[in-house]
Amino acid sequence: MEQVKNKIKAIIFDMDGTIIKTESAWQKITLDLLAHYGITTLTEEQEALLKSFSGVAMISVASQLKLHFNLDDNIETIVMHKTVIANAVLANHVEFIEGFELFHARLQQFNIPTSIATNAMPDNLLSLSKQLNFERFFGINLYSQADVNYRPKPDPALFLHAAEKLGVKPEECLVFEDSMPGFLAARAAGMKCIAIKNEFNHSFLEHVHESISNYHEAEEALKKI
Repeated sequence: MEQVKNKIKAIIFDMDGTIIKTESAWQKITLDLLAHYGITTLTEEQEALLKSFSGVAMISVASQLKLHFNLDDNIETIVMHKTVIANAVLANHVEFIEGFELFHARLQQFNIPTSIATNAMPDNLLSLSKQLNFERFFGINLYSQADVNYRPKPDPALFLHAAEKLGVKPEECLVFEDSMPGFLAARAAGMKCIAIKNEFNHSFLEHVHESISNYHEAEEALKKI
């Protein structure tokens, strides 16, 4: 890890699907939201659309749902309903991706600062932070799109904000991410990126420097950067 510290001054983590297992939960949340509007049967095209939402900001997802499913409510109301559903679903059985806690302990051992930078809405970040005690890992360095005037990834603003708060240059940061918007945001910010592999991102891994299945593989991946 000492050789890693000489190259990487800070590490920024996405949240959903990157440090916690929530990708399948978000699929359920979207299905529950559609059920709220009376939509319970989807075409193959609509199912593919839902899978494409991985890593996409909630406001953007709400806009797409309104458009493709002809929802009567405005986007703000759709977001409100989805937030309520999300808080209920994510209150149960959310857990860290394998090896994360041990890997983060190694980073702390070598005084490598870290933060969360997530496209999640601030209420979701706060709820999950309380549930899983994120402060023990990241202190106050918990950032959502609300911290950058709701400019979600793939805009690099969120990663650049996190780097500034950590007191390091963008090129000194490494990002752990799981989605295409995150991969593109890391590249636009001038940061190296390691992907957490999942069923949704296997065709996008050429956009990152390394990819891992879980955090037991993270230290070796860092050495290759």
